[in-house]
Amino acid sequence: MSRPKILCVSKTISQDNKNAWGNPWVFAIAGTMATFIIVNIIFVITAFVTNPGLVVEDYYEKGREYEKNALKMLAATQATRHWETKLDMPKIINLKEKIFVTFTAVDELGLPVRDAQATLVAYRPSDAAADIQLPMQEIAPGLFQTALTLPLKGLWDIRIILHHHSDKLEIEKRISVKA
Repeated sequence: MSRPKILCVSKTISQDNKNAWGNPWVFAIAGTMATFIIVNIIFVITAFVTNPGLVVEDYYEKGREYEKNALKMLAATQATRHWETKLDMPKIINLKEKIFVTFTAVDELGLPVRDAQATLVAYRPSDAAADIQLPMQEIAPGLFQTALTLPLKGLWDIRIILHHHSDKLEIEKRISVKA
């Protein structure tokens, strides 16, 4: 009676095997490289799919333009620095909760700033698609208000832009929205 032949796997894939594909180190190196390539492909696909679009196409030109006009903007803002401004909003803001944002501006004499237009801009530093721009209603001389509902939790930058004749004043505040 003859014994059945048993195939020994340990001898076919072994460091002693002279064939390269029979050596476990070749499999380990090939597997590591394949994993590296697959992970990088996943990263590239994720970067394209989740692109928030925060970089504008003419970023360099806009930066140069800002640099040229920065001193002019500072001087113009300095002229309006005599104004007293106050931004009122709740200290705790919850997700999808309607809040009222109130902005007050008085001149150097303490008189309300009249004939001005105020705009509230709420933007997320991490997602340009969620930006919100709302006009503020003048509910009394120098007193502006708007209702705001923020749809995403996290950090938001709130900017009030006040136009009064040729003057422009911007007030900015960073807030956090709770879930």
